[in-house]
Amino acid sequence: MIRERIVKGKHGDHAMPPWGTVLDRPAIDALVAYVEILRQPAAAGAADPLSPFDLADPARIEKGRKRFAKTCAGYCHGHEGVGGRAPDFKGRTDLGPQQTFDTIYHGRTGADVMPPWGAAFSEESIWELVAYLQFLGRQPAD
Repeated sequence: MIRERIVKGKHGDHAMPPWGTVLDRPAIDALVAYVEILRQPAAAGAADPLSPFDLADPARIEKGRKRFAKTCAGYCHGHEGVGGRAPDFKGRTDLGPQQTFDTIYHGRTGADVMPPWGAAFSEESIWELVAYLQFLGRQPAD
């Protein structure tokens, strides 16, 4: 599926241009391997190689929880990441730390719209949110 998406692209809300005529097979193979690595959930307590912070640090998780409660829970994501307008976070081991950071920083358009927070929060604050969301992802879904 990943290879096909890279080669053929996708139209619609999550559009991606086709790269099959631009990239050669070794480049596509390398890109598929890289995306597969990003899709793997981190082991509990493992530091993300792209994060400059320890995402398993309880103090960082608590800071992220407080920021989440103030800015994310009330309208879109619900209390403790469950029950809002947006998808639940508990039990979501499929969300990698870098993907989560990028979504918070840049936001999303289309059907899964989310405002960008990169101008409002420091990168450290966003990583604190990521730490909390990774923590929630390791909790059983309600």
